[in-house]
Amino acid sequence: MLGKLLKYDFKWINKIMYIYFIILFVISIAVRIVEGMKQDLLLLVIDKILSAMFISCVVSIMITCVMRIWSRFVNGIYKDESYLTHTLPVTKNQIFNAKMIASILSIIMSALAIVFCIAIVFLNKDTLETLKVMYQSLIDAYGNLFALCFVIGLVLLVLLEIIYLMMAGIFGIVTGYRFNNYKAIKSIIIGIVSYGVLSICSFIILGIMSKFADFKIVADGFPSMNTIKVMGLTFIIVYLVYNLAYYFISKKIINKGVNVD
Repeated sequence: MLGKLLKYDFKWINKIMYIYFIILFVISIAVRIVEGMKQDLLLLVIDKILSAMFISCVVSIMITCVMRIWSRFVNGIYKDESYLTHTLPVTKNQIFNAKMIASILSIIMSALAIVFCIAIVFLNKDTLETLKVMYQSLIDAYGNLFALCFVIGLVLLVLLEIIYLMMAGIFGIVTGYRFNNYKAIKSIIIGIVSYGVLSICSFIILGIMSKFADFKIVADGFPSMNTIKVMGLTFIIVYLVYNLAYYFISKKIINKGVNVD
């Protein structure tokens, strides 16, 4: 049953996202074709317009994905559809877990679609050579293993940040819908405030960590290995803790009962 719930939520979240993916893919191909042609004034204008459309579509994909996750959560837990959801032979834990897994998978799929289209636009011999030079610079400065960990950590950090935004919204929803009036407005306020407060706390924690670490710049303008380790691990651990805290607190609130509209 958990698998069926997960599949249904994932399908609902992404039924519109596929349209965004196709649009982004078409725009990516158009940008690549135009930029590969000999540039004149008209093509330069077209290139700028297509590039602006590409950036707008990338931003829209992530925003729409997160918004649909929140919308699906509200509809499935608190609105008309919730009457069916809460009569299924499953626990509230299973319902909540299915929605969280479907949400995270949706975010990952959107991120992969964006990366794929960015590769279409920018990946060529020159950019590949530039990326190789940049990666080789990391290897020369820090070593092969650390350079690989740096890239993996950067990708992980971006994903954790997006999931953190999503989980802050979920926390706002489950908390706001405990009230009897103005549930949606209170959910938005709680989500924004909790996101902002914890984001500020992240930089405070980093500031505290910097007192116990040697933050400095080494040759060629690179930060020291210790600086990168402290900053990277601090933010990864902090966002991981935040996400887990949001997850367990939100699930506990759900298990206490739901006020269905």
